[in-house]
Amino acid sequence: MDRLRACLPIAAKRYAWNIRYGLFGYPQLAPPEDAIHYLSARMSESASILELGCGRGSLLHGLRKTGWAGSYCGVDMSKQAIHDARKCADQRSSWIISNFESFRSPFMWDIIAMIESIYYVKLREIPIFLNGVMGMLTESGVVLIRFHDFNKHQKYVEAVQGFYTDTKRVSPNLLCVGRSMREPVTEPQPR
Repeated sequence: MDRLRACLPIAAKRYAWNIRYGLFGYPQLAPPEDAIHYLSARMSESASILELGCGRGSLLHGLRKTGWAGSYCGVDMSKQAIHDARKCADQRSSWIISNFESFRSPFMWDIIAMIESIYYVKLREIPIFLNGVMGMLTESGVVLIRFHDFNKHQKYVEAVQGFYTDTKRVSPNLLCVGRSMREPVTEPQPR
């Protein structure tokens, strides 16, 4: 299933997610408690977060409930998801309709979160994708990646850990890659 998700053309992925959020009324999911707990315990109140594959913004809503007041930018390819997310937005959040695989921010971020979204990137493109993501981090920034099931997505976990050897598993479902761990093991090879 991961290969099918990742291999679909961007237009097909966008169409499928717009259908899920619009026609099928894909539910507003609760933010993953492990990600909320990890982030709220370690980031400053003014830290900036870029979320790639934000859906309707449940991570933002969960973090705001903890008192976090920093800047947030959510990126998702679904126009319907972003439309719904904007309804609950605040003055410190922004929303962008874009596929996150090719998204590049002109700003630097303290945290880049991918909550159950990395497996929409083609496995062979993980090194190139991560290299681009790491380039959007501040000097002390981190990338937080959440997997619903580490065993089911083991190839993705191994790809991240293989590319950044100092990647840390910080909870049963979370990987963290820090800016200090930025240098990849090998240069990404074109495929």
